Amino acid sequence: PAAPPAALQLVIQPGDGGPMEDWMNLERLRVEGVPMVCLNGALDKVTSGYYSNFLNPELGRCSDRFFTRFEQVFYCKPLGAGRGWLYRVYPEPWQCLRETKRGLELVETYAERPSPAACLERLKRP
Repeated sequence: PAAPPAALQLVIQPGDGGPMEDWMNLERLRVEGVPMVCLNGALDKVTSGYYSNFLNPELGRCSDRFFTRFEQVFYCKPLGAGRGWLYRVYPEPWQCLRETKRGLELVETYAERPSPAACLERLKRP
């Protein structure tokens, strides 16, 4: 008997210490109409230019075509040396949080994802 069609594609840590082809293979494996959930995918590296498009043109094209369409549903990135965090839980807005001795303090929320540099600048103000 044939297996039922997949209701979800779950991908764990593509490209983590492995070949860059891991990321490109996600596009090849993608099934239209089936949600793809990527955990710990380091997609910031793929979409931010961390990997040079000059040295990795195929990965750059894949990123532009495929990974820029991903919606981050949980995101938590440290900012600076213990200054704060860029945080999001879908469908809530993006949050810039300041780390204080008493805990985390909400500094600002954003409808669109801000850059880490913009959050660091915001953390410099009261």
